[in-house]
Amino acid sequence: MTDAQHSSIPVWGMVLTPFTPTGAVDHVSLARHVSALVADGVQGLIALGVIAEPIALTRAERGQVLDTVLEHAQGRPVVATVMSLDHDDRRLDLRDVVAPRRDHLQAVMVPVSSSHADVLVRDLKDTYQNTTLPLWLQDYPMPTGIHIGLSDLLRVLAAVPEVAAVKCEAPPTFWRIHKLAAAQSNLTLLSGMGGANLVEDLVAGARVVACGISRPRVLVDAAAAWDVGDLASARAHLGRIAGLIGLETQPGTSVAVRKEHWRRRGIISSATVRPPQLPYPEFLSALSTELGYSNDH
Repeated sequence: MTDAQHSSIPVWGMVLTPFTPTGAVDHVSLARHVSALVADGVQGLIALGVIAEPIALTRAERGQVLDTVLEHAQGRPVVATVMSLDHDDRRLDLRDVVAPRRDHLQAVMVPVSSSHADVLVRDLKDTYQNTTLPLWLQDYPMPTGIHIGLSDLLRVLAAVPEVAAVKCEAPPTFWRIHKLAAAQSNLTLLSGMGGANLVEDLVAGARVVACGISRPRVLVDAAAAWDVGDLASARAHLGRIAGLIGLETQPGTSVAVRKEHWRRRGIISSATVRPPQLPYPEFLSALSTELGYSNDH
């Protein structure tokens, strides 16, 4: 048995935004969700990322959500995400959501905003000037539709040393991670995608895990096993939840399915989502039960 609490491979929890059945932000459930992530062993928290439904939140709600995450982080570092691809909208989020809370944040994460290196360099430098926080870059083309070539990405990273980390979710993730690790050894590379390629990403050079699934403890244990050289145990941990990862990472329903599972864990009160997310498919209820989520709550 490995000691997940002392692993050098930290797992960061991606924070959802729970809503009441009427669609209001449920800050009581959000506080329980953050506390549960911490109890499950995450060493940091990423707020307002893709699974937090940031585009469905008003700017005021984004700030309120970030306040609740910070209040209940129990000393864990917090990274705030600004997902907007629009230059002016991003600046407003940086000014009104991130900057007032800058002293309590470890970094700000932004997505790859352009496939053109020069444009992305400009956007990242502008982000840094507006926050002076270290930058995390999310390379995740699926929700944004923006793919940047590896050579262009390397040009960007060389031109913007303020980028401290890259969340690598452009497939094949392990190939991208391997190339980035070889080119910039001081760059922190995060494995994401619900843990689907966790072992391959760690082998390739990832040194942090971003976890948005509803069983973060399993990824914490898998990362800890890999950290002490127990590749078989790491793979076994992931094998136990392979079906769960597949179910919770389906585009369109991933947020609602994860919310339903957190609800069944007794952590949040409702699996309500806002458009454009699709609601939890009730016909999957028996499958969720089979995966260990009793519908008793």
